[in-house]
Amino acid sequence: MNNSKNMRTNIARGISAAALAAALTIGSPASAQTTSTLQGHVEGAAPGATVTVTDTVTGRSVVATLDAQGNYVIVGLRPSTYQVQVSGGPAAETVTVPVGQTVTFDVGEPAEATASSGEIVVTGMRSRPEVRSATIGTNVSQAQMESLPQNDRNFLNFAGLAPGVTVSNDPNNKRIQAGGNSSNNVNVFIDGTSQKNQVGFGGVAGQNFSQGNPFPQSAVQEFRVETQNFKAEYEQAGSAIITAVTKTGGESFHGGAFGEFVPKSFYGRPYFDRPGNANNPNGTNEKPDYKRWQFGADLGGPIIPGVLHFFAAYEGTRTTQPGLAVNLTDPSIPAELVSANSGNFPADFKQDLYFGKLTLFASDNDTLNGSFFLRQESDVRDYGGTRLREGGRDLGTETKNAQFEWVHRGDGFVNELTLSYFKSFTGTPTITEGSEYKLINPQGAEVLIGGANSFQQANDQESYTWKNNFTYTGLDNHVIKAGLKVSMNTLTRIEDAFANGSYTYNAVGFTGTDSSTPVRATISLLPPTPMEADNVQVGVFLQDDWTIDDHWTVNVGLRWDYESNNFNNDYQTPGKVANALRNYQPWQAAGIDPEDYITDGTKRSPFMGAFQPRIGVSYDVNGDRDLVLFAGAGRYYDRNIFYLASLETLFNNIRSDATVSFCGAAGLPGCTGASGELAWNPAYRDPQALRAAVGQTGLSGDIWVINNDAKVPYTDQFTLGVRKRFGPVQFSAAVAHNRSHDAFIFVRGNRQPNGLYTDGGDAWVRDNFPVDGRPAGYTGRLNIGSSKGEQRYTALYLTADKAYTKTSGWGATASLTISDAKSNQAIAFDEGQMFNAGSQDAFGWQPTRGLERWRFVATAIGDLPWGLQASGTLTLSSGPRFGNVDFSRTPPPNCGGCFYYNDAGVFSPEPFIAYKNLDLRLAKTFKMPWGGHELTIDGEVFNVFDSVNRNYSTWGAGSGANPPLKENSTVGYARTFQVGAKYRF
Repeated sequence: MNNSKNMRTNIARGISAAALAAALTIGSPASAQTTSTLQGHVEGAAPGATVTVTDTVTGRSVVATLDAQGNYVIVGLRPSTYQVQVSGGPAAETVTVPVGQTVTFDVGEPAEATASSGEIVVTGMRSRPEVRSATIGTNVSQAQMESLPQNDRNFLNFAGLAPGVTVSNDPNNKRIQAGGNSSNNVNVFIDGTSQKNQVGFGGVAGQNFSQGNPFPQSAVQEFRVETQNFKAEYEQAGSAIITAVTKTGGESFHGGAFGEFVPKSFYGRPYFDRPGNANNPNGTNEKPDYKRWQFGADLGGPIIPGVLHFFAAYEGTRTTQPGLAVNLTDPSIPAELVSANSGNFPADFKQDLYFGKLTLFASDNDTLNGSFFLRQESDVRDYGGTRLREGGRDLGTETKNAQFEWVHRGDGFVNELTLSYFKSFTGTPTITEGSEYKLINPQGAEVLIGGANSFQQANDQESYTWKNNFTYTGLDNHVIKAGLKVSMNTLTRIEDAFANGSYTYNAVGFTGTDSSTPVRATISLLPPTPMEADNVQVGVFLQDDWTIDDHWTVNVGLRWDYESNNFNNDYQTPGKVANALRNYQPWQAAGIDPEDYITDGTKRSPFMGAFQPRIGVSYDVNGDRDLVLFAGAGRYYDRNIFYLASLETLFNNIRSDATVSFCGAAGLPGCTGASGELAWNPAYRDPQALRAAVGQTGLSGDIWVINNDAKVPYTDQFTLGVRKRFGPVQFSAAVAHNRSHDAFIFVRGNRQPNGLYTDGGDAWVRDNFPVDGRPAGYTGRLNIGSSKGEQRYTALYLTADKAYTKTSGWGATASLTISDAKSNQAIAFDEGQMFNAGSQDAFGWQPTRGLERWRFVATAIGDLPWGLQASGTLTLSSGPRFGNVDFSRTPPPNCGGCFYYNDAGVFSPEPFIAYKNLDLRLAKTFKMPWGGHELTIDGEVFNVFDSVNRNYSTWGAGSGANPPLKENSTVGYARTFQVGAKYRF
């Protein structure tokens, strides 16, 4: 112990000067997002009495001196279990401090205290999470993550326990949605580092179209979900934030290994795919292959006891998905192609997650953490139906995060410095190379798609971030935080659409791509070129938690964010596009100024007005934290993703794909000189030759332009609620009201010569504009960026929470959300373009698609005799709203091919309970003969009652003038079993 202390002393001397400099530096939310606060009052304490709190995992202690009123506040604590000792008092008491929370630990009236001795005799204590807050938050403990049933090891699944939050049921696209907003408006922080997807959709980097997990669950100690009125320290989130803290190695070695398995026989076949049901009426489709292994291990402990500790974790997943069937049934397809390519082909998924962390206790006041995380995954899919296996793509993800944290504690302050490197790549490379080819039958319908997929893409973001946080507690009854963040980001997107061409052939007589003559082809006029933006982000905040007295608590804060190149600020409109827009007569008739969409690189200035005031007030009626009223309001700016900005560069400067019809050869029509014709030449089998020929014709495809005054989206949140404790159960009821503004999307910008989108209004899908409705020299659509998206969300949140403890042997939670969500944008969330209208608000205010009218989630954990433990999760909901597509509506005059597509929440599922799911888990723990070792065997059942939870989509349940309001497909799991084993020591 003395050697450890001497070592810490020597280290401390080397950093003390730097610590003082850092302590005087204003900071950011980095570590504040993953640390906690312990506060309280000691009755009858003598002057100079102290409170010592000791982390039971790491052995680290922090000492606080009571103020004149007997109060203490200790900020910047690592979430853990602590021993709390009052000087001169009795034996230490144990207190659990969750992530991101303030816990109050009060010491009751003394028996006979004397000022000279300072002796405290404890007669009563109160220890509970602080409820004097306007923030609506839900903590998810390690016990819940380990004990509740879960069909994969994505810790973010448990975010669904929070009110106002839903986690998608699509296993291939795990997203979190909250507060009536898009999943893009969520932000996740792991050890203070933002996981924000700055390039693509989905909110969390790496989760867009991924079935993988963002982080090894065995490395997550606990996390917190905040859905309303979070404080000024939190950034880039318009709906909810999730803060997770990783495990740290302790004073003794602890670790373990686990494995979980779902074989084919345990996997529940979707209801409508079973023999005799809608998708398998004759029972000819056999149950597809499926198996999933999840496995991993972790280990933590001391390298130098009391000085240097480590923690490491690994998790892997290997899944064989149900085989994707290639069905080639059209009689025009050559028989040899049918026999060689039809059948079921397995889809394999592989993921590996690695995490390592070192913790150095450099001195009594200085803690340094260094960590590294790596995520790698591969997922082959995107084939089946009429697309051959060779046309599949490998949806790959790789995430790297390295960071360094330094926490320095002084007299009345804590300074937390974080340096981090974050890189996330998501791509869809093709599994074969070459050109795509399509076969059409005599009626012109596509009946086979072969060759390499004509579309692949990749998103990449790389960030270097400096954050520093300074918390001051030296002013009585105030906890003041100030923060600064500087992040240098490089955002990259590359999109390959038709770079190798897509050739269409007649199926009848097709002998191969080298010998048959195509009837048409689509080609990009330029090869794929990376689009890149350098973007510097700066965030500053100041906030104060002011405890006025035992009744009133006020939190007030102000945040300001800045981005140097948020939305293609330096873009220069190509001269061809600019001339086409300036000479586009329909815009002149419509009163649209082309100069609003043309820039020379100087017309898009960074937004400087992202000031975000936030305030929360709570009133403790009796001053005992039993009955608390609270209210809050705040503004929350988010950001526009780089993908949307890149579309302007992509279509105007790079992609600009064009489709030509071949003529003048055997089996082809004669050439007439019409626009879009190209005389066939066998050299055009080479995409480069075809690209050169099409480019010489002067043809171009689409134009995409952004308004130079594009807005930054933001949400105003308002909350009013009450909290009440009944015994060990904390109840809460709150009304949340959110108003979101300036959501961005592309809409159709084509107009008729009379200036109208159609003669029947803007609410129609219209893709095939005649020549007089297209800019000169362009054959495709004109899409213009619009920032007129608005959303309104009002909800009632009811929650009950009794935390699980080993002492009580049980825990339970319940959350009911009743909501009304509306939007003026009739398209689903997370879309780049509103292809169904000529203006963003064409359909007016309607319910929001994909959101539920109500949702109920309950969990329970209970210890049973003989080392058994039972747990369950029940989810009930109204099911998501969905839209309406109607081809039977009479389109406006002179609007060939127009049809009605309203993708808002036009309809709701007919059953009152449209989604119901009960998952159960039973575990048996065996105490090993060697001390401290345990073996746990568990079995889990997902969807115990095999409920048929239908999918509800616009194209299915909402299709037609009299839509069926249901469809023969399901979401989530049919009844499925999983077995597992876990060894801990």
